[in-house]
Amino acid sequence: MSKTSNQSRASMIRTMFAASDSRDIDGLLSSLTDDVVLTFGNAESVHGKAAVAALACQVTSKLKGVRHEIHDIWQAAENAHVVIARMTVHYSRDDGVVVSLPCCNIFRMSGDLIADYRVYMDVSPVFA
Repeated sequence: MSKTSNQSRASMIRTMFAASDSRDIDGLLSSLTDDVVLTFGNAESVHGKAAVAALACQVTSKLKGVRHEIHDIWQAAENAHVVIARMTVHYSRDDGVVVSLPCCNIFRMSGDLIADYRVYMDVSPVFA
């Protein structure tokens, strides 16, 4: 994969997180394949854009806001279709408390869209 393609994917992932942070569900979904699989921590995977939209709405309805602070985005050395993002996610709760958690996401790409989206973090402190 060319460096330009790597930069393009990193830019798309940054744009996707910006859409997510601004609660732009359509912007988030535009980065995903129709049959995307999303796995968040140890929760059951959800399948398809409609399920991802429902999950995003469910989570954000319980929060004042979410902000992804991206530290790194890499392409996996062994597989050009795997992109990894390391970040801190800042959750603003309705009670005014901000909970910041480390997170690593792994994306398996299909072309320039995310086909498999895995979130590795323990979100339980946000809702404790």
